Amino acid sequence: MKIRKASKADIDALFALNTQINDLHHERAPNVFAESSDAGRDFLLNALDDTERLFLVATLSDKVVGFLTANVSQNDTIPFFVTVPICRVGTIVIDQAHQSSGIGQALMQACREWAESAGAAEMRLEVMEFNAKAQAFYTKLGFTTQSRTLSQTLNG
Repeated sequence: MKIRKASKADIDALFALNTQINDLHHERAPNVFAESSDAGRDFLLNALDDTERLFLVATLSDKVVGFLTANVSQNDTIPFFVTVPICRVGTIVIDQAHQSSGIGQALMQACREWAESAGAAEMRLEVMEFNAKAQAFYTKLGFTTQSRTLSQTLNG
């Protein structure tokens, strides 16, 4: 397995992986996640152009089997939040056929190293409540719950 920066040449594989994670999330939370569409391809292409964003792929025999996106930002506007750089993992997805094989762990380790080199004090991410498998993965890596997002559907 190799971890490297993603490139536009990876777009078809990235889009296929993004569709996998999108479909899972739409199936489990259709009130939050839209159905997969070609707009996902444009979103990924824009993300690849973002020089502030980490965009890594994991490959096996030169085939993209996972990706991770992240960025480092710092609160400068809200006075009751600390003002240290925070690495925020945006997306991590591993091809369904290759999950639980260490690929996600390798991507997260590469992200951690990048975040530390960028001066980040912490890594943060969001995980949906229904995604127990992902929650277990993050717990195994040492992540702890810091907050919860609650919602209520309105009839209006």
